[in-house]
Amino acid sequence: MKNRHGGIGRVSILIAALALVGAEAAAAGLAVKPLAAGLGYDYLSRTVVWSGDEADSKLTSNMLSARAEFGLAKGVIVGLTAGFSFSDVSGLVFDTLPISLLYDGSAIPGLVLGADVLVPIKRWGDFEMKAAGRIVYSSGMSKTWPLEGFAVEGEAAGKPGWMEIALGPRLDYLFFGRVVPYVELTGRWLTASFRMSETLGDLSGEEKRTVGGDFAVGAALGADGEVSRRWLVKAKIGILPFAGGVDTVATVGVLYRF
Repeated sequence: MKNRHGGIGRVSILIAALALVGAEAAAAGLAVKPLAAGLGYDYLSRTVVWSGDEADSKLTSNMLSARAEFGLAKGVIVGLTAGFSFSDVSGLVFDTLPISLLYDGSAIPGLVLGADVLVPIKRWGDFEMKAAGRIVYSSGMSKTWPLEGFAVEGEAAGKPGWMEIALGPRLDYLFFGRVVPYVELTGRWLTASFRMSETLGDLSGEEKRTVGGDFAVGAALGADGEVSRRWLVKAKIGILPFAGGVDTVATVGVLYRF
């Protein structure tokens, strides 16, 4: 049980820490201002090696979430997200169960929580360097499937989960005013798990496959654009090269500014 909820605990600690920073800033007389709220879509594709495997496989997730942004002192922006994820780890084999299983189903829905921070560092004319950090945790809902073709009834239940931390510099180009394009470089650390349980007559078993910590370096191009005084659109697409291919990440969102 401790391992199952470790990722949620980490995200909760981070969110609590961000809230504490905001409370301390307010107590010190610094502005803690709600900036914007809206909806966003994120896509994640990572090539990973699961425990017990030698070959690569794909972990993908589509996420739809609500987002709120807050401004702290010196231009620091903190974002919090919460919503739904649809994660897929097709092609994963569980061979220590009473009957070996190959998971090759559709994406499994779940809940996703995230927190991010953007910190201005230095400005040179129309360019501004910032530090960007983000943590995202997805906990899949348990999904069951009947085991067919046996003399007794049986079923299998699977539950995926993953967490990614991304850190790196971001360079904004401020020349255009209402539209701010930027380039971002990140180091991205990912852990994942998939727990599969099986019951077939009097037989039962459980197997957990994990990704202990996959590190990738990526680059992204993005832009923040003002549609009007109140509405803001954000978009970003990035690549994560690896030996033999390229993974992708993407984000798009619409925010209403207060």
